[in-house]
Amino acid sequence: MKTLKNRKAIWLSILLLCTAINYGQRLTVSATGSKILKEGNPITLRGVNFGNWLLWEGYMMNLDQNGIKSHTQIRAGLKDLLGNNESKIQNFETNWRNNYITNADFARVKELGYNVIRIPYHYNMFWNSSSNTVKNDGFVWLDKAVNWASANNIYVILCMHAAPGYQNPDHHSDNPGTNVGFWGNNWANVEIAKKVWKHIANHYKNYAGNEWIAGYDLLNEPKLDIQSEKYKLKLAYKEMTAQIRSEDSNHLIFAEGNYYSSDFYDMQERWDNNLVFSNHYYGSQGESNPNPSLTTIKNLANNLNIPLWTGEFGENTATWVKTARIDYDTQNVGWAFWAWKRQNTDRSIYSFNSTSGWDTITNYLKYGGTKPSAYNTESWLNGLVNNIKLTNTTYRNALQDLLIPSKPLNQTVWLRNSNQYVCSNNGVGPITADRTNVSLWEKFTVVNAGDGKIALKGNNGKYVNSQNGATTMTCSSNAIAGWEAFEWIEINGQIALKGLNGKFVSSEGGSGSGMNCNRETVSGWEAFDWSTTSASRMEEIHTVVKEETYTSSQIVLYPNPATETISFQYSKKMSNPTVTIYNGFGQKILSLQPAINESINISSLPSGVYFFKINDTITKYEETIPFIKK
Repeated sequence: MKTLKNRKAIWLSILLLCTAINYGQRLTVSATGSKILKEGNPITLRGVNFGNWLLWEGYMMNLDQNGIKSHTQIRAGLKDLLGNNESKIQNFETNWRNNYITNADFARVKELGYNVIRIPYHYNMFWNSSSNTVKNDGFVWLDKAVNWASANNIYVILCMHAAPGYQNPDHHSDNPGTNVGFWGNNWANVEIAKKVWKHIANHYKNYAGNEWIAGYDLLNEPKLDIQSEKYKLKLAYKEMTAQIRSEDSNHLIFAEGNYYSSDFYDMQERWDNNLVFSNHYYGSQGESNPNPSLTTIKNLANNLNIPLWTGEFGENTATWVKTARIDYDTQNVGWAFWAWKRQNTDRSIYSFNSTSGWDTITNYLKYGGTKPSAYNTESWLNGLVNNIKLTNTTYRNALQDLLIPSKPLNQTVWLRNSNQYVCSNNGVGPITADRTNVSLWEKFTVVNAGDGKIALKGNNGKYVNSQNGATTMTCSSNAIAGWEAFEWIEINGQIALKGLNGKFVSSEGGSGSGMNCNRETVSGWEAFDWSTTSASRMEEIHTVVKEETYTSSQIVLYPNPATETISFQYSKKMSNPTVTIYNGFGQKILSLQPAINESINISSLPSGVYFFKINDTITKYEETIPFIKK
């Protein structure tokens, strides 16, 4: 029987093990290289925003008229229609939040290939303005989010979208007008925000599943216009960060730039080891300060070894969305699309329908006229609450395919750059990009590697290995692990492959020393043409077994299968052909320069699958043909 002391030691070991496992999921920032890391390896955070869940935005609900845009304005207007009944408006607000986002939404986001969800919240969910103290009301909802995130293995970012005193002049900060007072009032509003963040950090520092909290987004889209006051943004950020760190040292800090998250010129300091800069993008790039290009913002962050992450983009045409997404993916910048769900639109991934009653309500709130009764208003609100459930919404798959395009899983493909095909070389030596046509070694099966990634399986039955960018790539791995998994990134019909090291596969050098996975961004060498092929490798080999003769435009090989000799004829157009025979493991068996119609004795070879390769360096013809030795 174990002693009490031994049992305590066992439980302590289990606790430490669980803590270590949880900690391994937490995200960190690299000391150099401007990367967000998971378990020491770069991770690209791609996700969506759950806007309009905990903080209403009028335009997302067909309420975009001045005076009825912000959450507080909408709430007041509906409360008036409900007979000024606080209990009824609270009931609607609660029912909305219960239905708008549920575990089903988290599960669906994960299923569609995203790995992070940004969650906007209102500071007043955690602040009692009467007593000037923190409160716990908001944890009812954020706890649900963290629990659902943990259940579905997806990260969340908690964002203070509406701050005390309003950090910008727009409705999404719950501003009823245009006055920006967050930094005014003798810093009192900043002090409230600091206390709210400290309260949240204290709550989640030991919360079960908190490893799925990617981090805290300090302030959504701040706007400070006066040049002499712009220093206040970084000062407020540093003070809020200090309050968070007094409770929680683990999670990332996301800091958005000035002028709606686009201007980072007054934030040039890495004030925290786990700091991430976050920009937003809703207009054309390349504008002058305070709307610099993505490259400019990224360089400002990189100079301080701070990763850049795009916390919002969207609300535009399909062409614009695709262009923006490709820009981020090729520049190695993660992103979150705005928004997951919205009313009557094709610009969110899911859309819910209004009801005739809701349209009556919005028309009255925007334009006046005959006031709906409290009874009808309550009934119509219940109808809308039903429409916002995920099961009752419309999935915009065309938009989703622009953000995370489908992959050719379980299909055979070829890859090409500069008209040269990628070749596995049957696992012997490095992978090259130097073939002028497609045979077996130039074909790869796209395999699901899990977590939204793919692996490439060569005709030798082995997997492409990035070698983590340290050496040239090979096709020699027996199983899929980290170095065999790649992100398959669509770029206007081409694709790029990003390895575990967070860098891209490049064909440069592929005609000589071999291909590498060591490029930070995508340009010419890193963008590959690709296409599926008509038959799998095993189908082709099976076909060869059935036939006595293999014929192409340049060569005839027979018999096949063979027992004693294998014969061939090739075109007189060839100048100096070399024939090489490999076994199924890619090992060279023999090499010769035979005459036309010459036969090769294969009687000494063991039974099995072999590959007959003919190559002419002068005419640049090359072909590889499988054959069977009986």
